[in-house]
Parts: sequence; structure tokens; C-alpha cells
Amino acid sequence: MREFRTRLKYEKYINVLFLIYIILLAIVSFWGISPFQTRLNGNIGDVSHNIVPFHTIETYFFNFQHYNFETWFYNTFGTILVFMPLGILLPLVFVNLRNLTLIVLLSLLVSLIIETIQFVTLLGVFDVDDILLNTFGSILGFLIFTLIIKKNKR
Repeated sequence: MREFRTRLKYEKYINVLFLIYIILLAIVSFWGISPFQTRLNGNIGDVSHNIVPFHTIETYFFNFQHYNFETWFYNTFGTILVFMPLGILLPLVFVNLRNLTLIVLLSLLVSLIIETIQFVTLLGVFDVDDILLNTFGSILGFLIFTLIIKKNKR
């Protein structure tokens, strides 16, 4: 009985953590990290989308000297880091999602929804590279989850 109560308590905390993560993901995706940072396309320039895979990634990696570190890091590694918790939390919250294919598909879907909302609402730029980086972040998160689970089973 004690083990059952401990498990319920653990699940409640994971669910709350997942909800907080989703809220923070929405805030970062639509309003940015800084509360004073504006994400309206009018301030970004005339670019409202990128549908060419690896174009933005290539630009940031081969022309990094043209960007300040914050811009470069946020738009490359920051995008990956923001989605890593999704790959960890999804299989914790939904036990049936302990499969890499499902994690990839769900993270692709979540990322596509975010990018589409950014494009439609002008609260960001639709960028296929963000979808790729977000999905990669979820994959890394799922791999971390898998390693932790395997380590704990030993």
C-alpha cells in the first residue's frame, strides 16, 4: 500500500512538471526567453518563413561570426535544449510512449504546430530547421530517458 501511494505521489509530480514544461515551452516559443524581447515579424525583417531544410542551420554554423553569441546559441543549441525535456517527460507521463518512433512523430507534430502558430500569429518565423532541431532535441531527451531507465534496472 505504501508503494502504491508513493507511486501516485511520483506520478502527480511528473504530471505537474509536464504541465509546467508545456506552459514554459509555449512562452519561449511565442514570446522568447527575455520578457522584453519582441517576436513580431515586423521586427525580425521581411523573412516570415524558411521551408528549405538545413538552410538556417547552415547559415548559423558557417556564418556564426556575423551573429552575437546569444542569437547564435539560442537559434541552434537553444532550440535543441528546449525540446529535450519533451523526450524525457512524454514517456514518463504516457507509459505507452516508450518508443522512439512515437516520440519522433509526437515531437514533429508539436513542433509543426508551434511553427505554424508562429507563422499565422506573427509571433515568430516558420522555420523547417526549427522543426528538425526540436525533433533532434526530443530524440536526445528520449535517449537520456532510456539510459536512465536502463541504469535503474541494473
